[in-house]
Amino acid sequence: MNCGMSLVKYVLFIFNLLCALCGIALLTIGIIVLVNAADLEKLFGDYNAIAAPILLIILGSVVFVIAFFGCCGAIRESHCLTMTYAAFMLILIIGQIVIAAITFAFAGDIASVMTKTFDRIFLEQDNVQVNRELVDTVQMNLQCCGPRGPADWTPQIGPIPPSCCESGVSQCNAGNAFQTGCIAALEDWVDMSKHIIAWVALGVALIQLVALIFACCLGNHIRNERRSLTI
Repeated sequence: MNCGMSLVKYVLFIFNLLCALCGIALLTIGIIVLVNAADLEKLFGDYNAIAAPILLIILGSVVFVIAFFGCCGAIRESHCLTMTYAAFMLILIIGQIVIAAITFAFAGDIASVMTKTFDRIFLEQDNVQVNRELVDTVQMNLQCCGPRGPADWTPQIGPIPPSCCESGVSQCNAGNAFQTGCIAALEDWVDMSKHIIAWVALGVALIQLVALIFACCLGNHIRNERRSLTI
C-alpha cells in the first residue's frame, strides 16, 4: 500500500475512534434525557416523547459497535469489512438526520401538549393523588412553582408545597419558593432537550460522513490493488 493510502488507513482508524466516542456520547445523552423524560411521561399526552431518547440510546450503541468493526476493517485492510462498514455508516447518518428533523419538527407540539396537560392536572390535583404527585415531581425536577409562579397556589388550590422550594427549607412560602412558573420551565426543558438531541446527532453524523468518505477511498484502493496483483 502506497504512502497516501497508508495515511488514509490510519486517518480512518482515528476517525473510527472518534465515532466510537461519539457513540458513547449519544448513549450518555440519551440516558440523561430519558431519565428526566420518564418522570414527566404523563404530561406528553398522545406523544411518545421518550421515543427520541430511546432511539438515541440504540443509535449510540450501534454507532459504537460499527465504529469498532470499522477500526478492524481499516487495520486489516479488508475490502469486505471496509465497504460493509461504509454501508452501515451511511444508514446511520441518514437515521441521525431523520432523528434530528423529527425532534425539531415535533418539539413545539410536545411543549404545547405538556403545558396544557400540566395546567389541567394542577387544577385537578385535589381529585386525584397521582396528579398531586406529578405536580410535585415537575416542581422538584424543574425547580419551578405553580403553572406561572408561586401566586398560583391560592387558598382554593392549597398552600405552597415543599416541592416548590430547595430541599432542606423548613417552611416553603412565596418568598423562598421557586419564582419560575412550571409552564415556562417545561417549555425551556423541551427546547433544551430538542437542541441537545438534534445538534449532537448532526455533529456525530458529520464526523461519520468524513469516516464514510475515507472508508470508500480505502475500500476502492484495496480492491484495485488486489485486481492489479491478479493480472
